[in-house]
Amino acid sequence: MNEEPINRASLEKLSFSDLVQLADEYGVDVPEDLDRRFLIAELLELAEESNSTEDEMVIASNTEEQQTQVFSGNFNETQVSCVLRNPAWLFVFWNLNNSDASKIEENPSCSLKLRICSFGDPKDSKPEEAFEVQTPSQSQEQYVLLPKGKKYIKVELICVTGGTAEVLAFSPVISIPQGSSLVNDLQPGRDVDFSPVIELSGMKEIITEQYKNHRHSFS
Repeated sequence: MNEEPINRASLEKLSFSDLVQLADEYGVDVPEDLDRRFLIAELLELAEESNSTEDEMVIASNTEEQQTQVFSGNFNETQVSCVLRNPAWLFVFWNLNNSDASKIEENPSCSLKLRICSFGDPKDSKPEEAFEVQTPSQSQEQYVLLPKGKKYIKVELICVTGGTAEVLAFSPVISIPQGSSLVNDLQPGRDVDFSPVIELSGMKEIITEQYKNHRHSFS
């Protein structure tokens, strides 16, 4: 790579593989699924530390054996993201910057929560419904059970103090896969005319077994 000053503009021009190579020169081990902007933020921090001490950008031990620095996961950005495990369970993970983390730790009345917002249309500015979930202590991830029949979900990371809630970060709106109404509305005992193809599929037997083993999922 060309000898350029380490700043955000120069790093943004590099490919991810070049960023990984630069991180390797620092002795930093980069996970394959690391977000590009997190990697850039870490490189900028390392460059700033190096400039302040006027040392070479090398991480080494006193025994002359190079040690590997592994990212801790805190990149001084407050963010929240979510992915679907399945249409019923949402996996949420988040990160707090130093300022937000200190504010919560120093104020006993302040708590960190997840607000799960559901929308009928992804372009809606206000949710149809929302509920809050208390985050576990000493953790930055949590599974959340989603209400039945929701189409679009957004997660907000909120700081609650007294009766006031401050939104620290929010995720993109994600779409929840919708099952066939023909199958969702079926229950044992209901008189339903199945088409010949559905009859051959063994749908009646499947519904009966589902009801026996997972009765709580039927409303």
